[in-house]
Amino acid sequence: MRKINLFIIFMLLASVSFAQKELKSIDTTLKKIDSTFTKIDSSLKSIDENVGTLKDELVKEDTEPYNGQSIFEDRKGASAIFLPYGGIFRLNTADASLKLSFVDRVSTRKLFYGLDIIGKTNDGIMSFISSGNISPGSKVNGIIGLQELFHNTNTLDGWLILKVGYEGASFKLFNSDSLFANQIKKTSFNTFTSSLSLNVKIGGNKIFAASIGYQKVNNYEDLDDLELTDQKIIKDTVSNITRTYEKKTKVKVGDYKTFDQVPINVDFYWYPSNMQRIGIYHYWRTKFTNGKATNGFGSGLYLLKKDKPLSSIAGIVFEVNDISKLNDGFSKNFTINFVVAYNFSFTKRN
Repeated sequence: MRKINLFIIFMLLASVSFAQKELKSIDTTLKKIDSTFTKIDSSLKSIDENVGTLKDELVKEDTEPYNGQSIFEDRKGASAIFLPYGGIFRLNTADASLKLSFVDRVSTRKLFYGLDIIGKTNDGIMSFISSGNISPGSKVNGIIGLQELFHNTNTLDGWLILKVGYEGASFKLFNSDSLFANQIKKTSFNTFTSSLSLNVKIGGNKIFAASIGYQKVNNYEDLDDLELTDQKIIKDTVSNITRTYEKKTKVKVGDYKTFDQVPINVDFYWYPSNMQRIGIYHYWRTKFTNGKATNGFGSGLYLLKKDKPLSSIAGIVFEVNDISKLNDGFSKNFTINFVVAYNFSFTKRN
């Protein structure tokens, strides 16, 4: 019996000793596993930080400052400035025109393409509002350009733009010397247009642009306005009552001519670094018409989108049309132009 008890005690001690060794072994293994998971967690955090940093860099490189087209233009809608990304829908009150313009980039290449579509009334917006009188005109330009000419940075960049298009208009002219039936003549005006411009962005907040082009123009705007009234009398033979009705027609009168013209546009836009909601625009216009040069200039003040200082919402522009006629007064030689716009952009493709 004593031997059996000693055997049982021995087995218990051996079991306890073995259990303690196993527990120590398990504890050591768990510590190794915990250390391994700690290293894995540290590695994952490092990877996450690296991915975050890389994402920030990619986002910085992917930032697109041109969120829509610009409305930095003169009273006739002309400008050497053309941004290489996005689109715009705008109203120009002096030109009485609506414009849809957009440009998109060809994949990741430096090449971009776009389109200008402009509709207008040649008799001005006030004539349209007051009487609904419309002498319609339209312009369509195909656009192709090359960007990132210098460096793809926010400090210095440049791009070239070629525009080739068509312009057409229809209006009425009056000639009192013609036969009565031919005194009011419907006239059409058609021309192909072209221009080449260079834009340079400096320091992130300045754009200098210059362009030269070719087009045909007319002197319709310089002719005198005339309103004709046609009356017709109808007599009822039964009641012997007469009825008179009138038809009013707005026309232009004078010596209508067309000319070849080479326009040269120089534009400068900038915004103060501490006032990124305000844009300031200056321009100079030289037009060679039949060998004679006409010079004009203008300045504008623009309200810009928040955090997008190259995207304009609205602007007011003051223009002197011809500096050689400053002594003639400001009635026909000075123009105030209001421009409003809606900007839009496309999803940038990688």
